[in-house]
Amino acid sequence: MKRTEYEIVRAAHLLPDNAKELVNLLTLPVTLKLVEAYGGTHFPIPKTARAEGQYFSALAEAVGVDAAGTLVRRFGNTRLYVPKCAKALRALRDANIRADYDKSCTELGHNATVNNVLVPKYGLCDRRIEKILERPDDLLPVADELQGSLF
Repeated sequence: MKRTEYEIVRAAHLLPDNAKELVNLLTLPVTLKLVEAYGGTHFPIPKTARAEGQYFSALAEAVGVDAAGTLVRRFGNTRLYVPKCAKALRALRDANIRADYDKSCTELGHNATVNNVLVPKYGLCDRRIEKILERPDDLLPVADELQGSLF
């Protein structure tokens, strides 16, 4: 599921500190690419930005040559932990579930929406979706001032 920058901004308070540091260093879209490719792992950042190097080429494939070079300059010769950002991504998923529920519930009804729309779309059981619908949103509220600042 493709996330927009605006959606991630609403979940910025749920990002771990090292993810915020990566966003400040690389930009949000590039950090998301890194998280998608290597989230939850320690990635060995090479000492130099040699295109023929195994790790540099893997990194460049995930985030682009310029961003890979930036990572080498900042974290070269270390193992960088790339966070999964699970809490923020889960909050975004839950917000999308609530939005899909609100959109479909009026025409289909509660049970049909949960069982026929949300369960297949999100791959969660109906009980889990019910629990998500009962809880309040963890995201920051939609506000105009969020659009101007990422962190």
